[in-house]
Amino acid sequence: MAVELAAALLLATAVSDALGFASVSFYLLVAGVPLTAVTGLICFGHVVDAVNEGRLEVLGRLQAFLSAVLVGCVVLGAAIREPAVPADRVPPEATVALGFGFALLVLQALIALVPVRRQAS
Repeated sequence: MAVELAAALLLATAVSDALGFASVSFYLLVAGVPLTAVTGLICFGHVVDAVNEGRLEVLGRLQAFLSAVLVGCVVLGAAIREPAVPADRVPPEATVALGFGFALLVLQALIALVPVRRQAS
């Protein structure tokens, strides 16, 4: 559920950018920092549980890594936007960071579709 909320938040940010509400986009990304951090912690928790059960979750580790990169991307996007809030404009670098965040979410979704084979105990 947290991943879907992060995706919805990035989508709302993109819509806000398209409508010209740069300050709203900034605050959406600021709200997205703890949300994406929680998402990353959930992914990391699944990896820890798998390790404790003696399983090697390569895809889970990749998901956790991509979640951590997504947190950095959201933080970077908000940091790039902050100086431009009074002018109510979106810097081009912020749009690139938002696009990279979408790419990370798509990659995570594709990884989640990969079938996982369970070993018989």
